[in-house]
Amino acid sequence: MAKESSDAPGRVWQACVACRRKKVKCDGNNPCHNCSSRETPCEYPGSNDNAATSRKHLISSYGMMLEARCQQLDSFCYRLEGLVAQLVGVIESLPKDQHSSLHKSAGEELQHAAHVLQSLPGSGDTAQLAPCTGLEINAMSDVERMVPTAMGENTSPRAPSIDEEIDDELSESNCQNTSDDPTVGRFGSLVTDSYGALRFIGGATNNMLVEAVQSITPGQSLASESPAYGSNSKEIPAWKNANPSFEIPFFVHGQKWRELPYLPKPEDLKCPPRYVADLLIGLYFDQFHFTFPVLYKPHFMAQYKSMNAARTEKTVPDKRFLSVFFAVCACASSLIPSDGNPSKFSGLDYYEKALLLQFSMNGEASLERVQCLALLSMCCAGWNTLSTSWHFAGQAVRAAQDLGMHLSGLMPTRDKSSTHSPANMLKKEISRRVWWSIYCIDRVVSISLGRPMAAHDTDWRCALPLAVADEELEKACEHPELLLRREASTLPLSGFLAFAQLCHISGKIQSLHSPSRLASLGTPEGASRHMKYVAKLEKSLDEWLTSLPDEIRFSANTLERGPNLTMCVILFIVHAGSLLNLYRTLARNVDSSTIDIDPLPQCISAARSCINAAELVQELVPPSHHLAFCVHYLTLSGLTLVLMQEQPTAEVKEDIEKCVRFLKELEATWSGAARGRAIIEQLLKHPKRNTSSSNQSWQVSDPLLHLIGRVHCDVSRSS
Repeated sequence: MAKESSDAPGRVWQACVACRRKKVKCDGNNPCHNCSSRETPCEYPGSNDNAATSRKHLISSYGMMLEARCQQLDSFCYRLEGLVAQLVGVIESLPKDQHSSLHKSAGEELQHAAHVLQSLPGSGDTAQLAPCTGLEINAMSDVERMVPTAMGENTSPRAPSIDEEIDDELSESNCQNTSDDPTVGRFGSLVTDSYGALRFIGGATNNMLVEAVQSITPGQSLASESPAYGSNSKEIPAWKNANPSFEIPFFVHGQKWRELPYLPKPEDLKCPPRYVADLLIGLYFDQFHFTFPVLYKPHFMAQYKSMNAARTEKTVPDKRFLSVFFAVCACASSLIPSDGNPSKFSGLDYYEKALLLQFSMNGEASLERVQCLALLSMCCAGWNTLSTSWHFAGQAVRAAQDLGMHLSGLMPTRDKSSTHSPANMLKKEISRRVWWSIYCIDRVVSISLGRPMAAHDTDWRCALPLAVADEELEKACEHPELLLRREASTLPLSGFLAFAQLCHISGKIQSLHSPSRLASLGTPEGASRHMKYVAKLEKSLDEWLTSLPDEIRFSANTLERGPNLTMCVILFIVHAGSLLNLYRTLARNVDSSTIDIDPLPQCISAARSCINAAELVQELVPPSHHLAFCVHYLTLSGLTLVLMQEQPTAEVKEDIEKCVRFLKELEATWSGAARGRAIIEQLLKHPKRNTSSSNQSWQVSDPLLHLIGRVHCDVSRSS
């Protein structure tokens, strides 16, 4: 309705229809001045205030919501009255039954009240009290949240403490058996590559891709067997009921790498005579296999016979097995007496042939490729070319991950009933042995060089293999209950399993030297956290040592030659080296005022233990990564005794002399022993010059910089 006439000037908020049409100013009166002067009807249109309408609807909606909340509050109060009544009844009954009150806690009473609350009527009708609001109300959840809080349980998320974070990082759950783990499938899948072999891809998004491709390609079968379990179809049956041969964008079927034109053909590579090959293979399985079970002997020997038959029939040999064969010959050649020249690489010809065959398999993935890379890494470590060994070990880890061997529960089969069949169990065991072999060599070489490790502990989940001999493995997979009646002394791989567990702990000790952790040691919080790590790792080493069977315990071992004694020596030196590596960090990088233990006695004790165990190294440990680690930490133990004491005792001096003598005996086997001995002898000639540097947080690197250069020149002249 328009405003009434008034003499007071004011703002016109609406014009009449005639003034609007003529686009002239209207005074807002009824009638307005223009219409009254022309004697025309003055009409005002109806109001179209959208804002007012919105306010009206909002008030109405707010009223409905308020009514719904009031109804919810009424229901909640009604339920709360029932709870209070129950609590009052419980409280009133307490004085009447004092004997029972001594045995009932408040938590039990509140739990009883919670059950009563859940049984009250109307618990499921609250959400229907406001059907017009579109709100989904759950009044029950609020009360249920109150019950555990009253019982002393904190339901709010809590930041993990330092101890919990350390426990998480030092957990060893990835060593457990994962065959029946339902979460293994979340880690990734085995898919068919362009060669028809199976390869691993992981990640949540890739799992979605694999499931999508599987859903649109049902009913197909896998034409080729998994390369992770060998290529001899006569010895290893192909997978049955396997995943469909679907294609994903990463691999295009039939797209293969061309053969490198300048490499020799497999049939052009000359093999050693039969008697030489038999000798080298026998030496390998006699001296190396129980410390490094990367091969499965029955399958290897069957393929070796097939290779000899192919040579007789003049057919093309299998290049994948041929690469493994030459790598075995290269490793075993170091066991044959040479002319005494430590700089000569024994078996270099076999090594080069294995390497050429590796190059010819560019783009392929197979178990033999993993085995060959691991054997080449061990061969290079025995030659004292640790940097090359480290490269091959990293490639072996990558090749094994390419096949999914880092997940022992991952199987390329849909038929769950065949998962525990003897054939599949045998394939799992072979895969586990190969994975743990390359895991250990990667750890040993990386720790020796102080370099990053290829296999991070958060990226794999693989159970330890069985400790039985290769000849008994197939029977053990068929009847695993027979192993329960076997003693550890009758299991030839019990020493290797203990070594694998020790490598797991040693890798965590090595991670203490990571740049990110060393950078945090300058603060009290970082030093405190580091001390907690050290305590946890020391406890892990003690528990590992306590769990060792007597047959591979150095103190309880008789001097009977055999696999147990060899593994016993290796284990003892690696254990002593791990302790030295653990406490050396405290001596050099942590402020002494922030730690509550003295690392000096710990380092000296570990060094003396390592030297005393090294007496049998020359006689028992073959040229390999194990020998490289033993000689390296024997040298470090001698340096520890020389540099960490101003006035060494007579016993310490005797141990230093032992160290020098043992290194001299090992020079013919491992060339690095000569340089280690020369460094220690140079330090012994100038004890006063090195005493001052050893007192300043044991900063041994400064005097060693020029000594190593001088020793290098002296050794070069003498050779």
